[in-house]
Amino acid sequence: MKRIKVGIGGNGTVRIKLKKKSKAPRADAADMGGLPLTPSVPPASTPSAPPAPGDGSRVIALSLPLLNQMEIRVESVFRPKEPDVEVVYALTGFGGSVDHLHKFSSNEVVAHATPEMVSYVAERMVEHIRAERAEMPNLIVHVHSHPLGAPALSDVDKETMPKVAATIREIAPGATVFFGVHAVGSEERRPRTPPERVSENKIRWSSITRTHEVAFFDEGAKPVPVRVDW
Repeated sequence: MKRIKVGIGGNGTVRIKLKKKSKAPRADAADMGGLPLTPSVPPASTPSAPPAPGDGSRVIALSLPLLNQMEIRVESVFRPKEPDVEVVYALTGFGGSVDHLHKFSSNEVVAHATPEMVSYVAERMVEHIRAERAEMPNLIVHVHSHPLGAPALSDVDKETMPKVAATIREIAPGATVFFGVHAVGSEERRPRTPPERVSENKIRWSSITRTHEVAFFDEGAKPVPVRVDW
């Protein structure tokens, strides 16, 4: 399993870097725009607590059209003879129902992306969500992809998610914030398979070229139930 290193800069920029077992070149501060790694986001204890496990709002409902958009978003980074890069996107809605995908295809949000890391500005991410919707949603699901990886959280993810959630709630007070990891398999021609829930918080399906597996968590790294509305 890959290890993920995440840093939150003084300007709210979140940097995620996967470490493989084999050594690979590491981007220096100049490559990343000289962004500091000192966390400046309020501690996890400051935001309001997420809903209790028994709350129905903790069930994320996804439609087939939305899953199709998620598939297109992560596969759209394909470039011939080049490795896939990580992407970040968000799902938003009201209550437990998701009805919109935000691509964040903008330099304002994503500063840098490679197969092993993605650098983005959390505040700008929420600003784009607010600009794309007539009303600020009360459900925000932050998702990042794992090319050729697994939909699992690292220890660094678990430490960082409460801070990212707090940053989001500074702009969207009272919002329920969840997290998703979207794993994508290698390219290989295969039959398309419909989405199925393979565990409480995980959905799996296959396009004609890639396998997809998405797992959802709350900011405390606990699984969040998911369902597909046919």
